[in-house]
Amino acid sequence: MPIPELEKPIIKGVIQKDKVIVDGVELDGTWNAFLIERTQTGYDPSVWDEIANTLEGYTISACWQCGTCTSGCTMREYDPNYSPRRFIDLARKGDKQGLIELQNSLWRCVSCQKCTHRCPKGVLVEEVVHAIHNYLLKHGLVKKDPGTVFDELFLETVMSNGGRISELTLGAASAKAGFLTLSLKDLIVMGGAMLRSGLVKDLLKPNKVKNWDRIKKVLEEAMQEEVLPE
Repeated sequence: MPIPELEKPIIKGVIQKDKVIVDGVELDGTWNAFLIERTQTGYDPSVWDEIANTLEGYTISACWQCGTCTSGCTMREYDPNYSPRRFIDLARKGDKQGLIELQNSLWRCVSCQKCTHRCPKGVLVEEVVHAIHNYLLKHGLVKKDPGTVFDELFLETVMSNGGRISELTLGAASAKAGFLTLSLKDLIVMGGAMLRSGLVKDLLKPNKVKNWDRIKKVLEEAMQEEVLPE
């Protein structure tokens, strides 16, 4: 698979001499190529700090950019621009524009955890990527992706129906958001099957789960933004 443009190394200011001698030893071949030292400016260190101070992103500082996560990523074959290594690099540099340009790739993580299990430094890569995405959403730098929109619809349905899924409510909300792709015929067939199975009662008004008030309180607390203690 060809290396996508965003992953190609950019090397500027290469010095190469015909003959280089170090401690009496002549270096030949590509060993005599040196990079001119350069300083990168214009980055915002607060991005790294804020992400590192969340429960999802606290391991971001351990990354040493080896690329193991990207090389074994499940999503990489589908989207060549999906690169956890690059997402982390841009976040630590505070390069918001670079992350914004990759927003259509950033949300595609399928949470297979392959990157996390393979990381030699113990970085919780999948969680860090989500933390980076959440940072961009929180600051209004990117629009909500389809996955985030559906997650919110799903959670809203659960919270408003006593801890249970209401197919009717979720279906209507999904259709309004443009997610429902079933034809009218498919919907009629599905509705008929639910009527015959006796689910019509739960379809219209699902029964609350046991101890819902206590569970709801726990969920509401979990939905609050969690920040690591000082």
